[in-house]
Amino acid sequence: MKERIDEDLKRARQALESAERNLKENDLLTAANRNFIACENAIYVLLKSKFGSSTISRMKILTRLREVSSKAKETYDSAYDLRVQADYGRKARLFPLNQENLEKSIREVKEIVEKASEIINKKFIL
Repeated sequence: MKERIDEDLKRARQALESAERNLKENDLLTAANRNFIACENAIYVLLKSKFGSSTISRMKILTRLREVSSKAKETYDSAYDLRVQADYGRKARLFPLNQENLEKSIREVKEIVEKASEIINKKFIL
């Protein structure tokens, strides 16, 4: 279990770095995609640390996230909305894809990645 969680956390960090780099290069589409991947992998860590496993169904993730953190649920939902706009050209459901909204989302995802890292360090250091 620890190895899978470590791998999720590693993917989250790599995707977050990519999102930040792409944002600096004004590549909003790629940054939004990478931001969601970072968020999703950090969410997997949170779910696995609480429930012992995670699901790949977005609706089930949202349902289980309510039990973990309402803030993480909101961040996941908004990162997904930005990603869908970037990847599929769909209309905004929550916030339009722009520099300001993406910067905010990346900051929030970074907080989730850090929280996931703290939880795992506490859980597996003992």
